[in-house]
Order: sequence, then structure tokens, then C-alpha cells
Amino acid sequence: MTEFTLPTGEVDLARTLAPFLMLARDPTVRLAPGHFQRATITPEGPGTIDVSWDAARPEALVRTHGDGATWLQRQAPAMLGLLDDVTGFTPTTDPLRTLWRRHRRDRISASGTLWHDLAWFVVQQRVTRGEAAAAWYRLVHALGSPGPGSGDLWTPPPPIVVARLTYDQLHQFGIERQRAEYLISAARCAHRINQAPAAADHDTTLAALGAVRGVGPWTVSCLSTFTWGSADTVITGDAGIPSMLTWLLAGERRGNDHRMHQLLEPYRPHRYRVIRLAFASGSKPPRRAPRAPVHHIRGH
Repeated sequence: MTEFTLPTGEVDLARTLAPFLMLARDPTVRLAPGHFQRATITPEGPGTIDVSWDAARPEALVRTHGDGATWLQRQAPAMLGLLDDVTGFTPTTDPLRTLWRRHRRDRISASGTLWHDLAWFVVQQRVTRGEAAAAWYRLVHALGSPGPGSGDLWTPPPPIVVARLTYDQLHQFGIERQRAEYLISAARCAHRINQAPAAADHDTTLAALGAVRGVGPWTVSCLSTFTWGSADTVITGDAGIPSMLTWLLAGERRGNDHRMHQLLEPYRPHRYRVIRLAFASGSKPPRRAPRAPVHHIRGH
């Protein structure tokens, strides 16, 4: 185990780390007031990061466990959003100006855990959030391992384990054939990346993953923001984000990727930061009212 403190400055750790809880009952992560834990697979093996903080003090106590402890120690500042640079992001018009004033301590974290994140996002493809959560829970509990020093958290199965599976073996976890094939292909690619003598950079790695069947623009852009903490990546191919953005920024009920990119262009290099603010706002285009029933009047 390693133990150290990190200065957190004005970063709101609870808000910054909230995206790790995207799936309910995720057995790899826990976030409570003043406490964050995540069991994961690092390039150096399984490990757990355990972070405690007090809102009254500008520092966090970090403990890391397992074979991946040293790697997690190096990654911790980025994972906690402490390296995210908000310089130059000064929205001057509402609603972004007010949203940023309210959420200006939110930062973009960079997990660095490519395989963990890749498997997590592939499982979420083309299903409801509840279905994805159930499949992820079963997959991790069946094929993962207890997180080092974590209590009851579990690490995901390593990519080499998933790479050797068949569709039938994944189907028992609620993953249908298409997602199963995508997950297996992604695992094979992630294993090759992990075996490379030196870590590839952001663009090279995402290009390699983008060539894998089933790892499309949505998954690649999600990895760019979540794994690398890119503040300027626009998540594309999502069913709800374009309309959420067009409604917030232009009052337009229905949006698409093209229109979303148009509206976000003035906010380079902070376009993903604007997307985070849109999520924080809770703003969604109103649903159309149901059509009123037609009353037929009979003639005499």
C-alpha cells in the first residue's frame, strides 16, 4: 500500500468524480460523502485507489493498493481532476455564465484505465442504462477478482480473459451476440495495446481502437473524455446529448450532431466542459404534449 496527500485547491471532488457512478450498483466503484474508491485494472496489474477528503480542508488523503498501486499513485492527480486546466473558459452569456458560476469547481478527471473504461462503455452500447448496469454487475462478479484492499469492490476481468471468451459465455451475463462480439474484439485490441513496449499517445490509441469493429464514434469520444480527460472532445453518436445541447444553447427542441458541433464551436478548447455543464443543468427539451382527442360532432 502507498499513502500520500494531494492538494485539491478549489476542486469539488464529489462533483468531479460523479461520472464514475454512471451505472447503478457498479461493483468496481464507490462514492460517498468525502470518500471515493475504485478497483481497476492498470497496465501494471490490478489495484485500488482509495481517496478521503474533508470539504473544510484543501487536500485529500490517497491510498493505493495492489500490483497497480504505484501506477495509481502516478495517475491520482489526473483521476481526481487536479490537472484539468480551466484557463480561458469564461462564458459571458447565460445560461452558461450562470451555470459556470454555480459549477466552477467541477473538473474533468482522466481515469487512465483504458481497458476498464472500454469494457464499461461497450457494455452500455444500444441498451438501456439499467440493462447495461445489470450486465456489467454480472460480468465483473463472475470473471473479475476482489479489489486489493478495497473491502467488497471487484476489479473487472483483464482483457486477456475476455478476449478468450465466446458469445455463449457472455450471453449468460445478459450480453447479446453483437455486444459480445464487440467486447471480445475490444479486449483483443486492448490486450495488444497493454503488451506494447511503450504507452501509445491519445490519438494513436484511439485510432487503433476506432478500427475495431463495434468501437465507433460514441465509444471513442467517450474514452477521449473519460480516460484521457479531454476538455474539448464532443461526444458524438449519442441519442440524447445533441438535443440537450441545442435546447440549452439555442432553445431548439431537436438537435443532431452537426447542429451540436455548430453551437459548440465558439467554445473551443472547452467543448466537453460545456457538455458537462449541460448535464449539470438538468435541462432537457420538453416533451411534446399528447395530441388532444378529436371529438366528432354528428350532424342532424
